[in-house]
This record gives sequence, C-alpha cells and structure tokens, in this order.
Amino acid sequence: MTDPIQLVFSALTLLGVGGIIGAYVSSLLDKKKELEFKLLEQKERRYKSCLLYMDAFFEPKNIKYLSSRQPDIDNAHDVIEYLKMEYHEMMLYASKVVILSVKVFIENPTRENFLQTILCMRQDLWVKKRDLSLKQIKIEFQTSKSTKNSK
Repeated sequence: MTDPIQLVFSALTLLGVGGIIGAYVSSLLDKKKELEFKLLEQKERRYKSCLLYMDAFFEPKNIKYLSSRQPDIDNAHDVIEYLKMEYHEMMLYASKVVILSVKVFIENPTRENFLQTILCMRQDLWVKKRDLSLKQIKIEFQTSKSTKNSK
C-alpha cells in the first residue's frame, strides 16, 4: 500500500508543476496580447498620419494642420514626399493590401484611391472583412442652381 504522506507529497508536486506550467503559459499569452496591442496601436497611429497627408494633398488649406509636425510642408509635392516616407515605414507592419493601396495612391493620387486606402486600413485594423464598399462611402456633391448660374 502507498503511504498517505507519499500520496499527499505526490499530489502537491503535481499541483506545483501544473501551477508553474500554467503561470508560464499565461505569461506567454499575456506577452503575445501585449505585442498585438502595441502593433495595432502603431498601425492606427501611422494609418491616421497617412490619411492626414492624403487629405492635405486634395485640400491644400489643410496643410496648415501638418505644419506643427513638419513645418517644411508647403505644397502638394511636399505632402506626397512625406507620404512616401510613411509608405516606406509601413512596410514593416502594415498588411499587404494596405501597402499596395498606399502605393497606388502615391502613383495616382485620386479621391477614389484615397477612399480605397481607407477601406483597406479599416479592414486591416478592425473589421477583417469588407463591410463597406467604395460606392457606399463616396460622397457625391450636388451642384446647386446658384453655383451653376455663377459660373
């Protein structure tokens, strides 16, 4: 027969080893979550920066909002050059579709390519699948009669 003290000792040993393994696995999972959170935070910050540059390309009056970060931005050409720098940095962390979308915008800066990039970034950050289409988010501007008559 097994000695009760030996049985208790064996049980405590198993619990101790199990606790150590459990704590180690928990630590690894916590570290993985922390890294994923930092990556998501970095993507969000960089993507917002890219969107500001893209917006300033179309709306030169918005360049003033970038001047606090980069006082040497004066025109649309400067904006594209800074966007290229963001593009090169994002190759480290962005998804393939976002990288390619920003590349398309740099090569052909159109409002449609801007909106397409937003959709790609949204998909990469949050929704993981397309829940919006370009047609759904595109704003169509109506010209009023007074605008037509003044031209």
